[in-house]
Amino acid sequence: MRRAVSRARPALARNQSGNVVVIFALSLPLLLGGGGLAIDYGNAVRIRAVAASVADATALLVANADTVAAAAEGFRLANAQLTSRLGTANAANGYQINGTWIDGANYRVTISTTLRTSLLHLLPGMPRQITVATATTVNRVAPVYETAPPTVSQLSPDAADYNRIYIYCYSSDPARQASADKGRTIPVPIADNATPPSDYSKYKAPTCGANEAPSYMLRNVRNGRSNKSAWDDPNQEVYQYYTDTMIDTGLRVQTMGMKGYRVNSNGSMTTVNMVSNPILETIVCDNLSQCRNKSNGGILPNNNTTHTPATSTASCSEGKYMYYGWEDRPPSAGSDRDYDDIRIVVSCPTTTKVSDKKLRIVE
Repeated sequence: MRRAVSRARPALARNQSGNVVVIFALSLPLLLGGGGLAIDYGNAVRIRAVAASVADATALLVANADTVAAAAEGFRLANAQLTSRLGTANAANGYQINGTWIDGANYRVTISTTLRTSLLHLLPGMPRQITVATATTVNRVAPVYETAPPTVSQLSPDAADYNRIYIYCYSSDPARQASADKGRTIPVPIADNATPPSDYSKYKAPTCGANEAPSYMLRNVRNGRSNKSAWDDPNQEVYQYYTDTMIDTGLRVQTMGMKGYRVNSNGSMTTVNMVSNPILETIVCDNLSQCRNKSNGGILPNNNTTHTPATSTASCSEGKYMYYGWEDRPPSAGSDRDYDDIRIVVSCPTTTKVSDKKLRIVE
């Protein structure tokens, strides 16, 4: 009996080797998955570090750009840098790069990509792809510019009202806007629709300082064009409309914050709703030849043509021109909607940098 038991023990030992093989086979995916976790995690960390470096560089380049072309080139380089440093073998759908100005002072870049896992998906419940993402925000303290007065030329007006155009500087500083002058310097007259037009050459147009942009005011005297004594008479029906312009120092796009008022005889003002009463058309011309009526080979609407006014969103960079076509009465007050009651073409602002911008990464 003892001999039988002793003969069985070696057989049992031999059978245990098979158990080890079975256990190893069952645990192999877990071992590979565990190793894959380390490999895939390390790869994701490496890719995220490179993406963060590229996001930092891109955000700084764009926020530092002084021209539209420089900003676009800085953004374009991001994908080239990622491809050069990381390749595209692991990226399932390439690199998604987005950049946006959160506000006037903060620019944010996000970069993300989807990676194919090598062994991680062998673990139960683990994905075949993982997403790697990073973001950078750069705070930009804008440079300080002085803006030279524009050159002005007047096109043929068409109106029964008397209209006079003034230039002033408008501040984008909220503290200035909350002050008594509402962020506006004293308006200076530059043109009117008198016959012949009045000479305003003795008036010096302002040079706009830090955070200021050239803006325009239309003073409208109802039914006063042919009556010179009515032009500055406070007892007439008078309206004033302000463009309150702000300029994006990077893109050079001008944004108008139109405001209108009925000027009462005692000097007080009653607000006019400008959202429902558009009175201004703006168009950017690449050169003076474009700033002509279409009938003369330009891009401007012809006189006495009813139309919906354009609002320019193009860059008004140095060397270009901005056309302003005013409808002196809003649609609710008998406007004929041709936006040619007084028309001027002004050169886009020429700026001189007084102090440079300051940049810092905040995310």
